[in-house]
Amino acid sequence: MDRKVGFIGLGAMGKPMAANLLKRGFPLTVFDLRSEPVEALVALGAKRTSSCREVAANADVVISMLVSNPHVEAALLGPEGVIEGIRAGTVVIDMSTIAPATTRKVGLELAKKGVEMLDAPVARGVKAATDGTLAIFVGGKPEVFEAQRDILGAMGTDVQYVGPLGCGEVVKLVNQLVLSVNVATLAEGLVLGVKGGVAPDVLLEVLSKGSANSFALQNHYKNFVLKGNFGEGIFSVDYILKDLGLIMGTGKEFSVPLLLTSLTTQLYESARASGMNKNYFPVVIRLLEHLTGVEVRNTKS
Repeated sequence: MDRKVGFIGLGAMGKPMAANLLKRGFPLTVFDLRSEPVEALVALGAKRTSSCREVAANADVVISMLVSNPHVEAALLGPEGVIEGIRAGTVVIDMSTIAPATTRKVGLELAKKGVEMLDAPVARGVKAATDGTLAIFVGGKPEVFEAQRDILGAMGTDVQYVGPLGCGEVVKLVNQLVLSVNVATLAEGLVLGVKGGVAPDVLLEVLSKGSANSFALQNHYKNFVLKGNFGEGIFSVDYILKDLGLIMGTGKEFSVPLLLTSLTTQLYESARASGMNKNYFPVVIRLLEHLTGVEVRNTKS
């Protein structure tokens, strides 16, 4: 555990991920624009810094977990950013969900400083981030991945190398494409079933035993939609639309038509226009529930 790790971005995902690195014994330096998560991690043994540049100057491995393309570029390449403090031989692991093109751009700039980069976006959400059971999709040089496998393994149980730099982001966007379309399709199917007279919990139980079963059905619908839990503070409509925008942009980059994704994007845009932008993204079902006069909720006591 002789490598010093720096962590930038202590949001809903980043904070518990950083905490798990501390639990595994990695010396940790942290930075976030908000003081509250920094203080919480300092109480667990992390060291605070005043900038991304300072994080890089005090780390052998720098991890970033940020919201979007501009945030990553600013933190890694901007004024007082990582690139201003980093040393040759340091490794940068960006775990944000961003465009593959942005990842490659950042990687080229860091390479000029003798710095290797991995892109390692994650899946499974906040609970998995807290439990250290994330799925992590890693792009970059295989030997760099192998050298940092233990650090990644402190945050996830399914750590998969998927190809050269940028491929981690491609896999994450494909994951988000399938998930967002599946959630929207389930909304249509379940509303149709309930409107046709089948009890929601019965419908879900039967679908769980057939070819319509999926992670979205078992997690998003069983644990949230059936309970009417569309609260804020989980993965919102705004966030899924951010990912859908990245997906559509990547489809354009590689000349891949994404017809179902386009339709799904408009459905979530309708949810945002209806004022649901901060709600947990399966709230998209409420659009169809309002139109049909039924609700897909658990009828068991």
